[in-house]
Amino acid sequence: MTSLLEHEPYYHTVLRYSENFNSLLDQEIAAEEAVLHQRLSTWSTERLTEEGYCLTDMTAFWLEEKHFGRRTATFTRGPGVELPENRFESGTQVLVSRIAPLDTVPAKGSLISRTPLQLKVSFPDDAVFDDPELEGAWRLDVGHSSLVHNRMREAIGHLHRHVKSQEAVMATDREEILNGTHLRDVILRGYDGGDIEENVDTGGMFKDDQFIYSWAKRYMRPNPVVVEGDPVIDGLNATQVRAMAQMIGERFSLVQGPPGTGKTKTIIETIKLLKVHFETPQPILVCTYTNVAVDNLVEGFVAAGVNPIRVAFGGKTRSAIESYTFEYKMQNHPLYSRAEKVSEDIKMLEDEVKETQLRAKEVAQKVNDGRTDLVQRLDGMLKAIAKNEERIQTLKGKLYALTQQMTKDVLGNADVICTTCLTAASRVLEATDFPVVFLDEASMSTEPASLVPLMKGSRHVALIGDHKQLPPVIVSRLGKSMKLDMSLFERLIVEGMIPSIMLDIQYRMHPAISAFPALEFYGTSLLDGTVDTGGNILSRLAPPNSQHLQKDRNGQRPSVVFLDHAGAESSKDRSRVNWNEAHIVASVVEDLLLTNPELSGDDIGIIAPYAAQISLLTRLFNVNTRYKQRFSLVLGEHRAMQIGSIEIKTVDGFEGREKEIIIFSTVRNNAGGHIGFLADRGRLNVGLTRAKRGLFIVGSISTLSVGRSVKTEKETGAVAWRNYAQYLVKAGRVSRIVGVKLQQAIYGHLRAARREPVLVDSGEPLKRGSE
Repeated sequence: MTSLLEHEPYYHTVLRYSENFNSLLDQEIAAEEAVLHQRLSTWSTERLTEEGYCLTDMTAFWLEEKHFGRRTATFTRGPGVELPENRFESGTQVLVSRIAPLDTVPAKGSLISRTPLQLKVSFPDDAVFDDPELEGAWRLDVGHSSLVHNRMREAIGHLHRHVKSQEAVMATDREEILNGTHLRDVILRGYDGGDIEENVDTGGMFKDDQFIYSWAKRYMRPNPVVVEGDPVIDGLNATQVRAMAQMIGERFSLVQGPPGTGKTKTIIETIKLLKVHFETPQPILVCTYTNVAVDNLVEGFVAAGVNPIRVAFGGKTRSAIESYTFEYKMQNHPLYSRAEKVSEDIKMLEDEVKETQLRAKEVAQKVNDGRTDLVQRLDGMLKAIAKNEERIQTLKGKLYALTQQMTKDVLGNADVICTTCLTAASRVLEATDFPVVFLDEASMSTEPASLVPLMKGSRHVALIGDHKQLPPVIVSRLGKSMKLDMSLFERLIVEGMIPSIMLDIQYRMHPAISAFPALEFYGTSLLDGTVDTGGNILSRLAPPNSQHLQKDRNGQRPSVVFLDHAGAESSKDRSRVNWNEAHIVASVVEDLLLTNPELSGDDIGIIAPYAAQISLLTRLFNVNTRYKQRFSLVLGEHRAMQIGSIEIKTVDGFEGREKEIIIFSTVRNNAGGHIGFLADRGRLNVGLTRAKRGLFIVGSISTLSVGRSVKTEKETGAVAWRNYAQYLVKAGRVSRIVGVKLQQAIYGHLRAARREPVLVDSGEPLKRGSE
């Protein structure tokens, strides 16, 4: 008996839990499909292309190799031709058609890798093309995939499974795949109450190892008891060490990591302690919400002397960690050449079968026409086909065995397996049990998504995140109203029944940048680790040179400024754009690169809350001819090349990231003080905490001071913006950019480069055409 029965504890709770979340996932799928259909049916091809949802005039060719048994094709614009900016990301469903996906039945594939020049897409065998050889021009559209929701449903279903019963079966049958978790009682304890499961093992994975358990219990204390032989942990503060001890000593634990508090380093040091010092044999799975965060962890593990394996099938990873990817390890396994030879033999036999089938079809037709002399020949062909098909099945069995052995070796030789939550359910990992799981970015995952990596026999779990930052992204209204956008991490934090700790010292930001977020979002419990023992701010955080950051009477340059302008917002394709603001942002970048020789484009990030503003800024910086000429004239051609390295993204695109300088384009500028989508408390926190030493906010202080939102759930975000506006005014950090000052800010360096006279106030506002 490996599943819950009706009379057992948690049966009815799991049933209610499953019905609730499966219903919400149905709503989410319907909402996502509606968004896709609305986009494809109402947007022009030009807009789809401009917004990055569509690529046209693509040519394609099939690749020899398959991707996990699926046909793979490369799509390109031609040799050496770079693709325009687009939204085709790792794992994206790709709709392939000739003209438009709604006018025909598109072939549906999955993006497995991308470069500036090409996209590589895998297709199932039932994908149909009007030209099997892919000749001619193709159109690619960003689609919607149900795969992620299917994996969440499977994880929810596994809550019904008895892990102990499965483990008993696995003792004699290693082909059994373990599904479920030992932590069902923890996950469901506060869900709707009423159930108590007897004989629950509450000690955690390491309770029987006295060396590990003793260290954890001693170092969980505010004043740890140190004994001889304890590992030396350098570079971590007391709270981080306590968090390490909690993650090791507790069966289930929560670690809140506000911006810049070193949660990634804390995770790395925890696993290093387990694997390098204590030499624990248990497989450890580390999952995150985003691929970027996985890569960051892998790089950190490598630097710390821990051996990671990066599992990713949705796209390429950073070149620096390529040798730690699962695919690389498989290709360099001693058995790889044998597996390749078997694979080639299978393909050769399959081709031979196809060819024989075609000839047999022709002979059969002649037999039907009365050529009885060919019956024996046809019979021989059919026997040859059957024999080859039998050989193919034998070879496929051999290939499967070789692949399984290689996979077991690759994963078994690693200290830690790193992947995203949803990739944890991939076929590669299905036969591997993971009793110990660390889930980073846990506050960004929906509860069903967080379950996915836990359903592989977990008995010891740590969730690391920050519910004060970005929540899970939900499309459906019902999902939002029913709190599908509340992560498992946040629910458990709110319930207050799981051991938790907050990392309380930030090492990223200049204190002037962190001051407001610390007060507004963490109630002054977040401290600065960017000041030395003498009270001096670390030199690496010195604010940049800028015409907008003028030294005070003490000779100190501020690190934060709000550039207040009068340029009104406008609507664009159900989004918002502010032309005036875009020009100001461009001038700030120009000024920074001109006056800070050490600053590179990679050091600068531009944030905007609206897709239309992102598109406008991207065009100004990367496409617009006038601005290209201007940057070359003002900065010089070599220095102007840095412009292309500047990242321009929404707040969500910068989650978990940091830059030396951040320019935040708020966009909203209206008499009513309406701030709409901007009124998001978590996004404000993220937007204000990405910069290390310089934060430029561009917008309307009067609009933000009123800060209205028509949606009641956004009211706390509107209040936070009002508080920030008041804070900036009180601190004297608002610089009014109008009239001559606006003209000088935008055109000053350009006029100097042209050796033109200084401007006087013309009284004329900027025009859209000045783009």
